[in-house]
Amino acid sequence: MADLDVYKKQKFGQKIGFGKHPALLIIDFQVGFADADVLGGFNMLSAIEQTSKLLKTARSSKVPVAHVRFATEMQGDDIGTFAVKVPSLRKLSPDSKDAQFVESVRPKKGEWVSTKRHGSAFFGTNLASWLNSIGADTLFITGCTTSGCVRASTIDASAYGLRPMVVTDCVGDRAEGPHRANLFDMGQKYADLVTSKQVVAYFKALKNK
Repeated sequence: MADLDVYKKQKFGQKIGFGKHPALLIIDFQVGFADADVLGGFNMLSAIEQTSKLLKTARSSKVPVAHVRFATEMQGDDIGTFAVKVPSLRKLSPDSKDAQFVESVRPKKGEWVSTKRHGSAFFGTNLASWLNSIGADTLFITGCTTSGCVRASTIDASAYGLRPMVVTDCVGDRAEGPHRANLFDMGQKYADLVTSKQVVAYFKALKNK
């Protein structure tokens, strides 16, 4: 309780709230991350399932959608020390099976798609420029892992002046402890934590305006 009290005392965890121009970001829902024997685990499959439902609503509501995946060229020599810490990433070449998008959340024509070589969806991509060009002010963040690429992308979204919204049932990790700890921390410092049910209602309301 004392740990939580200090956040409240110092006024962390204030609400940002939704803006008027949302976009949906899906991070690294790839075949390898859906397999506990490769890079998956804990709640990854349920997060993918919930995201596929949210994606359908985003598309029907004409909410812009961005997809990013991780892949490496040169057997990992292009990702520096990341390959030293996680050598299994070396196997995720662009054409490998495990690097492909999961079918249920595969990009469609007209949606923003990019490949990254580190944690954040912003690093080494033109995501920030694309979001700026469409006038987005609120970024709904889904994908994996909560403690890695989701967290890195959330921090960068905040740094770029967006309203980061982490969709709690649409983000996954390979272990429960890091998942829950990082949700808590992001909610205190960088983002609002929301559920897909809340986001669906918001998207539908936009559609009906």
